[in-house]
Amino acid sequence: MKNSNGDSTIKDKSDLQDIENVKGDETYTGSGDSMSWQADGSDIYYQGTTSKELPVSVKLKYFLDGVETDPNDLVGKSGKLKIQVNYENKAKTTTKIDGKTENIYNPFVMVTGMILPDEHFSNIVIDNGKVVSDGSRNIVIGVAMPGLKESLNLSKDQKKDITLPESLEITADVTDFEMDSTFTVAMTDILKQLDVDSISDTDELTDALDDLEDAALKLVDGSGELSDGADTLNEKYGEFDDGIQTLKDGIDQLNGGAKQLDSGINAYTQGAEQLNQGIQKYLGSKGVMTGKVTEYKNGVNSIVSGVQTYTKGTSTLADGVTSYIAGEKKLADGAKALKPLTTGLSQVSTAIDQMYAAMDGEGSTQEDLKAASSALAAGTAQLESSLESLSGLASQVNGLAQTGSELITEGKELSGAVDSSIKAPAAQLMADGQSLAAQLQTISTALTTLQTQAQTAIATAMGTSVQNVNAQIADRNSKLDAAKSSVNSAVESANSQVAAANGQIDTANGQIESARAALDTAIAAAQAAGNTDLVNSLTAAKSNLPSVSKVDTTVSADTTGVTAVDQVTAPDVEISMPGIDTASLTATLQSMKTSLETLQSAAGQMSTKLDGMQTKLATLSGVSIPEAPMTQLTTSVKVLNTGMQGLDAAIDTLAGNVKTLKTQTASLPSAGAGIASLLSGFDSLGSYNDQLTSGAKELKQNAPVLNAGVKTLQKGTKQLASGVSQLSTQLSAGASTLVSNNATLTDGSATLLSGVDELFTGAGTLQTASGQVADGISQLADGAKELADGTSEFEEEGTKKLKETVEDDLLTVIDRIKALSSDECTYDTFSGKASGVDSNVKFIIETDPIE
Repeated sequence: MKNSNGDSTIKDKSDLQDIENVKGDETYTGSGDSMSWQADGSDIYYQGTTSKELPVSVKLKYFLDGVETDPNDLVGKSGKLKIQVNYENKAKTTTKIDGKTENIYNPFVMVTGMILPDEHFSNIVIDNGKVVSDGSRNIVIGVAMPGLKESLNLSKDQKKDITLPESLEITADVTDFEMDSTFTVAMTDILKQLDVDSISDTDELTDALDDLEDAALKLVDGSGELSDGADTLNEKYGEFDDGIQTLKDGIDQLNGGAKQLDSGINAYTQGAEQLNQGIQKYLGSKGVMTGKVTEYKNGVNSIVSGVQTYTKGTSTLADGVTSYIAGEKKLADGAKALKPLTTGLSQVSTAIDQMYAAMDGEGSTQEDLKAASSALAAGTAQLESSLESLSGLASQVNGLAQTGSELITEGKELSGAVDSSIKAPAAQLMADGQSLAAQLQTISTALTTLQTQAQTAIATAMGTSVQNVNAQIADRNSKLDAAKSSVNSAVESANSQVAAANGQIDTANGQIESARAALDTAIAAAQAAGNTDLVNSLTAAKSNLPSVSKVDTTVSADTTGVTAVDQVTAPDVEISMPGIDTASLTATLQSMKTSLETLQSAAGQMSTKLDGMQTKLATLSGVSIPEAPMTQLTTSVKVLNTGMQGLDAAIDTLAGNVKTLKTQTASLPSAGAGIASLLSGFDSLGSYNDQLTSGAKELKQNAPVLNAGVKTLQKGTKQLASGVSQLSTQLSAGASTLVSNNATLTDGSATLLSGVDELFTGAGTLQTASGQVADGISQLADGAKELADGTSEFEEEGTKKLKETVEDDLLTVIDRIKALSSDECTYDTFSGKASGVDSNVKFIIETDPIE
């Protein structure tokens, strides 16, 4: 809506739906027949939707090689193509013409255009229009006025003479068919240009037709001049558009270089930030490397302290070894006093063997005490048995007396044997055994004490000192290795950070150089275009591009001179003393003593009884045996037999005890061998004395060298810590300075990139607009040429013939022309208009592309 008067509000009427302002932000109120736009003096452009049928329609039919074909089936086909464009005018108005009521069509002029590329179309012909080629494509435009012939009510002859087309037909040869959209414009105000209302008579009509003819001729001349001017404009604007394209290419390069520059600066600033973070992390006041160096320095100081303690320990160890050797010699001298026991132990063992041989029951009654005891016990048992039947055997008294005398004699011999062969040796054996047990107990105690003292002296003098020193050495060596590893790792990490930073700096410098090259190209393009302001801006931007210097620093720390301290070794000395079990020996001797006492008591009683029996037997041998003495004899024999059986049992027990004693003392010779082994062990132990003395002396001599080495290490560590501190200060300060310029550099790059981006966007808009202008000018040139051709044809075939026709049949046509050009028949709105508003309407109909 044109707001010619600049009104603040505009009244409107519309049946459109979803109305939307497409050019401004003005709003409206109301709807339908009553709408009001808040124009504020501006024109209003709006759009909406509707489901109403259009007053005119267009229908295209396609024929390939004479056969009507669906357009979708034409894609990719080749052959002879015919396109029929049929128009239908559906808008009629009832009006009075020459006093009669008639229905006539609202006048529409339909203009259909399409672009057919040479790649697919050739030999193009249109019956009511023009074909214009620009060398690569063909612009086809046709004109028709559906319903006009009927509305004018022309005769057949007039219809033949006057060209008033109502359809179009286009033919062409097609290859691999495809086609873009077609556009049809329906115009309604063509006949309004004829001022037929002022015609009052034939002369005036003739004059008007003359004026129309003159106007048509002027229109032909003007359209020709317009076509020539449009061709010139099209040619010159092509050169201008080429210049815009060159400018756009230069700005594209500038934009690419600016983006590369911005990316490089971002990468550079990130790298600088990473470098600064890495330097602060590893070399700052609380950095990892600084901490490791401090830890390493503290570890070295601990090592120095430990080594000093170790060297003092070596002196103590040497003194302890000297004390140990003196103690070992005393123990060896004491052990030599045990040597005489080796002979005595063998003699005791031999005596026990002899005593056991006299009691094992394997010899004759004259050789073996146990055999004699067993025989005597059997004899007393037989004597007792014989006496029980003595009263009936008086005749055998002499024999029994003789036998009794013999038994008494043998009993006395046995008693003497007990005294001579058992009692005295057993008593001596008991005395010797008790003495031996006491000596063995003394020896065992001395051996245990000796072993304990020897082991304690060795462990105290050697093991404890050496282990303590070695433990300290191992701990210090571990800390030393950890400190060296930390220093080396920190140095490698710092150098890696420096290398990475230099790599990023190289990348940033490369991108800066690329940006300089892009700016040079853009400057050259701007100079060629004569844009001095742009040249100055680009030159200033180029001069502000920085160059970044590398970090020329390498971190190093020499730890090869720092070596671990070797540990101290001591000879392994093991002392083993033979053990002697005196408890079982003492118990056996006690049992033997008890048995011996029983044996002595029984032997004494037996001797007394035998004396009495011998007296009685002497009396018995000379007389007859009276009953009373016989009874007394029997009783005495029973007592004798009982004592003899007890004696025999005691001798058996004694023999068993002697056997046990023999078993338990069988190891006495081994004890003698153990004493010899002990003496040999002391000799072997003494052979290490020189080695221990030499080793202790060497440790004591090497202590000053070790102290000097760790002091050198401590001094080198201080130098390393000082160097790292200095490096940390320099790198930290340099990195901070490097990072401090990041914000300025980034802001400048962002400003440059933003400006170049706006320039790039503007250039793109200019290029697009220029292309659109070029297309518009080309279309204007084509349209102007078509207009020139069309106006010429319009003059020849239209106004001229119309004039002739009017002149020939003026009275029959004049009223219809007036009716068609009247406001009543003019189609001036589709969706509605407000009262008193002059309006015009055009319809643009677009078909879908076929591809």
